[in-house]
Amino acid sequence: MLLLKTLGIALILGLATADKCSDCLAQGKHWCVTVNSCGFTPCVTTITKALNCPELPDKAHAYDDSFMRNKVFITHSAAYNMDPQKCFTSKMPSMKVSKVVNVNCDRYGPKAMCFSFTAYDTTQRVIALTFRGTEGGTQLTEEILDFFHGKKAFFDAGNVFEYFYDAFLFQWIAGLSQDLRNLKYKYPDYEIWVTGHSMGGAIASIAASYLVKTGLYTSDKIKLVTLGQPRTGDYAFAQWHDATFPYSFRIVHHRDIAAHIPPMEGQDELFHHRTEVWYNNNMTVGMPYTLCAEADGLYCSARQLDYSAEDHIWYFGINFVDWGAAGCP
Repeated sequence: MLLLKTLGIALILGLATADKCSDCLAQGKHWCVTVNSCGFTPCVTTITKALNCPELPDKAHAYDDSFMRNKVFITHSAAYNMDPQKCFTSKMPSMKVSKVVNVNCDRYGPKAMCFSFTAYDTTQRVIALTFRGTEGGTQLTEEILDFFHGKKAFFDAGNVFEYFYDAFLFQWIAGLSQDLRNLKYKYPDYEIWVTGHSMGGAIASIAASYLVKTGLYTSDKIKLVTLGQPRTGDYAFAQWHDATFPYSFRIVHHRDIAAHIPPMEGQDELFHHRTEVWYNNNMTVGMPYTLCAEADGLYCSARQLDYSAEDHIWYFGINFVDWGAAGCP
């Protein structure tokens, strides 16, 4: 009972701080995180953007390491096998693959394949939509440098990285759209897990947003979880996203390079949406993590002075590319 009261008080204080921070920024001042005060100088850590006002998910949508490690991570890793069902048969037999899509998703450069799948679980009452990503941080960096062709409007919710949006649409048209509509018709009350890694994480973010914007799902039915997701859209998109999705987590392993590209500053003004979960360790069972109260900027994982491509393919203590390809033994 004491713990519940303590959590409740912390949540109330957190909401109050967020409101004070927003009011402070609206006055054209900065919010000093160090002392939780408006315009205080000198200040070690300041906030100048409203999306960075300290805020965490409510208790109903709290982060659960066990759920991520034992459910979402398996669903995610299955995308690294051409037959995702092998992973589910090994680790989550109640989940059944419905549709696999493997299509060229690059309209500008050489052929680049994108892989995704849908699945359903009548025991857990869930539908899954998972996108495979690039298999290394360096590869992702090269893709962004080679194929970046600006931003594309995302309905009335800001702009997203054009390459990621196009990659999603290629897969959507190639079979995901019809299959998800069939699954939704058959299982109308099921929630949907949308997940992906690296570029697949960015595509997953766009996919979840697309499901809401087109009315196929309401945001309360969606659990969006990404691993090593690069910046996907601009500030306006992040603003809409954070106001729309109550359950959205970006998991970052230690010094994963992909979570920090493309650069935030510059003509494209890309900005991460919430909520970053940073494991500043090897992510094995029992390791601590930080729920980041700010959306993007020099906070949490971005405080690292150097980044790692190796950390990009190791999550929850496993090289998931090899593990998934082996059928999640």
